[in-house]
Amino acid sequence: MTAQDASAGRSGNRDARPTRGPGAIPAMVDRLYELAEERECISLGELVRTIGAQGHSPLLMVCALLMVLPTGMIPGIGGALGLIVAIIGLQMLRGRSGIWLPKMFAKREFTAEHIRKLAEWIRPHSERVHRHMRMRAEWLAQGSVSLSVVAVILMISGGSLVVLGAIPVATPLMGLPVALYALGILARDGVVVGIAHVLVVAVSALGFYIQLSG
Repeated sequence: MTAQDASAGRSGNRDARPTRGPGAIPAMVDRLYELAEERECISLGELVRTIGAQGHSPLLMVCALLMVLPTGMIPGIGGALGLIVAIIGLQMLRGRSGIWLPKMFAKREFTAEHIRKLAEWIRPHSERVHRHMRMRAEWLAQGSVSLSVVAVILMISGGSLVVLGAIPVATPLMGLPVALYALGILARDGVVVGIAHVLVVAVSALGFYIQLSG
């Protein structure tokens, strides 16, 4: 199969993918592939405009994965990703779509190869997640009160990275619960959102312990 055929196949799959529920996860991977095709560099601003146009959850998921992977440790990237997460939380709380970034953060760039590798890494996992997740406890994944709580958590955790992003371990640790929030909301699986709440408490306790030990 040629690269063009593979691209066409992904495009066809993308058109057939649902944009809500577990099937939205592989659809997000298809959009990442499309964004990275025939490119050398991708700015955070382009990532926000392209992935964010599909809603908050896909963009939140991409940001969280970039936080967890080594890209989150690139100087300046952790803080920029944290800012996007905080803005997403603010927009969720206000019930608005669309994300605005200051130019100094929007112009930060990844190589397209980083985005392609991210999509390649996610793809097999996304298919497994797609098979095992289902819509359940939707009041946690879609309820207004629950989403408001998640939004506040995103604002606090993302905003803290603007200051703490220079600490290498801070970005990936914060990225783990953010990824679960994104996954649960995107797939409408409230159980995953509940696990994310538990993980936030665990990460916060770990951070507090590290501070006391220091």
